[in-house]
Amino acid sequence: MDQWIILLYVVVVFWSLLLMAKRFLPKSVEVRPLLVMWKTTKFNDAIDRLGSALKPVWNVLWNMGIAVSIGGSIYITYLLARNLYYLSFKVEDASPVSLLIPGITLSLSPNTLFFFGLSIAIILISHELSHGVAARAEGIKVKSTGLILLAIIPGAFVEPDEEDLNKAKKSSQARVYAAGSTANILIALLALSLVSNAPYILSPFYQTTPLGVQVPENAAGSPAEGVLKNWDVILSINGSATTDTESLAKILNATTPNSTVPIVVMRDGEVKTFDFKMGYSATTNSSYMGIINALSYYPPKYPYISTSFPFYLTGSLSWIFLLSLNVGLINMMPVASLDGNKLAGIMVRFVLRDEKKSVQINKLLGWGCLAILVLNISLSFMIFPSFKFG
Repeated sequence: MDQWIILLYVVVVFWSLLLMAKRFLPKSVEVRPLLVMWKTTKFNDAIDRLGSALKPVWNVLWNMGIAVSIGGSIYITYLLARNLYYLSFKVEDASPVSLLIPGITLSLSPNTLFFFGLSIAIILISHELSHGVAARAEGIKVKSTGLILLAIIPGAFVEPDEEDLNKAKKSSQARVYAAGSTANILIALLALSLVSNAPYILSPFYQTTPLGVQVPENAAGSPAEGVLKNWDVILSINGSATTDTESLAKILNATTPNSTVPIVVMRDGEVKTFDFKMGYSATTNSSYMGIINALSYYPPKYPYISTSFPFYLTGSLSWIFLLSLNVGLINMMPVASLDGNKLAGIMVRFVLRDEKKSVQINKLLGWGCLAILVLNISLSFMIFPSFKFG
């Protein structure tokens, strides 16, 4: 609870100072309570060129995006509805659903913040750029682009001309709305493909068979703090080889929480053995060590090659995959202010051909999906109060 109070204090102080300083800021920066927006037209020409260059390709891609968005909306709504049932009646099968808030539900470790920041930047830029490219490919003007901060949530935006957008064909509107989430899903799939083949990508400089599990950093106050050092490589635990992260997870599940077991690590090229007292994780209901962003260790082929580069490469790709996939899917839900809501409105109108009924059904869908999402987050917070990502 103290973390929430500290976060609230920081947010209040930050926004108070920003509101007091708004008259000294450039006219392109708009400041309102808990909302700051920076608008620019500097990138309009680049977006125009991109949108005009490959119109047939964009049309095919964003048409596929409409199908992906509809399927993704149904899929993520089903997953969240099922998880809500588990949270209510079968907690052992439930997964925590949480907003990623630095210091609260997101670890403040330097590596975690690096991966999170890089992923969010890629997600926001690709999402909004795709909206802009789709708009220009459909002949819809783009008024401005920019950055936004809502309370503590950063964002980016491309602002199409509303009059142009509303006059455009419904199929054109649908392609514009589907473009952002489609780009996120495509980037997630690309990142997954790269990280799945990371050993082969790294093979000119690193061995393709993992030797153990690397320790990039340890959580404060965890069993590993003061025992394991950054970049230690865990070779075995209680006599069982930890050849990769999957084997580590299996060993932790099979080890009695709070027990003391022998572990073997490689530190600075030397093999060391010592006793390690496990902790207990209520989230996974298994033994807990406190390693942040553990990674399978691939030995370098040459002495001058960095042992940490595979960690940063695969870590970045893994985070990009996970966050881009989840952001893309959540944005496909027919919840007010999300792209999925606008796309669902077009689809419902197309099917029903009745404006009044379409508006009512779209509102019902929006409120229902919003309730599912909010209940997932609320119950997860109560059931998994110690959950922290990264």
